[in-house]
Amino acid sequence: MATVSNARLRMGRVNATMEFAEVTFSIIFSAAEVAQNLSFGVHTMLFERDEKLDLYVPTPNGAFDASNTRLSILAREEEDDLISWIDSRTIRPNGQNTRLISVRKELNVGNQEDGNEEYQAFINVVPEITSGQAWTNEVIINLG
Repeated sequence: MATVSNARLRMGRVNATMEFAEVTFSIIFSAAEVAQNLSFGVHTMLFERDEKLDLYVPTPNGAFDASNTRLSILAREEEDDLISWIDSRTIRPNGQNTRLISVRKELNVGNQEDGNEEYQAFINVVPEITSGQAWTNEVIINLG
């Protein structure tokens, strides 16, 4: 299983109307993932945290389509805001046990409150071999 380590977010101003978010992290691959040179979808998102961080559970259904990479909110404190997708890409180990990734996006984070605001980035690494999930249509029937 690929693991993410050393994840760091940096943010700052570009100009009067634009900010930047830069996320750096390492992905550490298992020996089997390196040997098979599996593909991975790597998706990075920026959130503004309000009060306590909500409890999220990533539910991937497809490694290479960012629209299928969802975060289900299990416990909502004070709703956190998805500010922006920072990056979505496909990578392979290419013989390396560890890959260092750095992504940056310039964006406008919108109207700011007075004082400091809290931001965190979420990184989701999904292998090409993953579960598939879907709901069927709803059937309305009287079986009585």
